[in-house]
Formats: sequence, structure tokens, C-alpha cells
Amino acid sequence: MRELTFTGFLKSYVRALSAAETNSLYKLTKEAADENPRLREPLLLYAKFTDNTDVLLRAAKKTALYSEYKNLANRYDKAGFEAALQNASSPLPEEYKKVWRSYLSKKNRLQNDNHTKELMRNKVVKLQKAKGVSNYRLYADLGLNPGNFNTWLKYGDPSKVSLDTARRTVKYLENTPQPRL
Repeated sequence: MRELTFTGFLKSYVRALSAAETNSLYKLTKEAADENPRLREPLLLYAKFTDNTDVLLRAAKKTALYSEYKNLANRYDKAGFEAALQNASSPLPEEYKKVWRSYLSKKNRLQNDNHTKELMRNKVVKLQKAKGVSNYRLYADLGLNPGNFNTWLKYGDPSKVSLDTARRTVKYLENTPQPRL
């Protein structure tokens, strides 16, 4: 799977925010100026990172967005924009930094999910020992693939189970009564 780039993220993000689900800068500019203010900041970033700033400025010429777009487009080149987005103390408006944080969140989602699955695995192993529940009982009762489930528990390979499966396993064990002695 290819790593998500900021340009690729912006392309899909702008399309998702747009009511028309388009990447046409003229249509997006009209929409951002008239009815969709959430599109304003991602639109400028999209134009800047796809080297279409001149097209965006032509499209925004007769809108209220023109002065803001022109000011920021002249102040930052592509590399400068990226540096300003990464720098928390830069004078760039907060709305632009929110787009950058959204990108980082999406880009690092797999890594964060794997970390969560590792924490859940540790909890599952601890609960299994405390409650005396076997791997067989878990995958049989939950209807899971035994090979993938055992690999996840034994070797900690997070790619073998989904986040939902890990959550279901923890919930199942939490609801399992303690054995009577």
C-alpha cells in the first residue's frame, strides 16, 4: 500500500468537502465563496500543492476570497507553506493548520491502530490468564480465524486481526465471569 502524500490527501479531502464532489478549481471556488466556508482553506492548499495557484486566483478574482488567497499565495511558496503548516508558532491562520493535522491523523491511522491493537493484545493475554480462558474458546465463541488469532496473540502481529476483532475479544473477556475455585 502506498504512503499517503499531502497532495493526495488534499485532492480527496477537497472532493469530500465539496457538495459537487469535484476537483474543478472554478466550481470549488464558487462553492467556497458562496455556500461552503469549510472548503476555503483546503482549496488554497490544494491549489498551492498541485501548482495551480494561478488558476485558483483567476477563479477567485471576483470573490471575497481573492485578497486572502493572493496574500497567502504571494507570501509562501510550496516549501514555505509546508514549513509553516508544520511549525506550530507560524503566523499562518489556524484553519490551515487544522487541515495539516487532519492529514497527519489520516496518514498515521494505521500506526495508531496497530499501537491500539498491541495494547488490547496485552489486555487480552492478562485477562486470559486471570480468567482461565483458552485461545480455542475465544476464537470458537467469537467465530474468528484460528491461525490469524493465534498469530496475533502469540507473536503480536497486528496485521492479523482488525481493530474491531481486538475490541470484541477484550469485551468478551471482560464479560466472562471469573472461575470459581
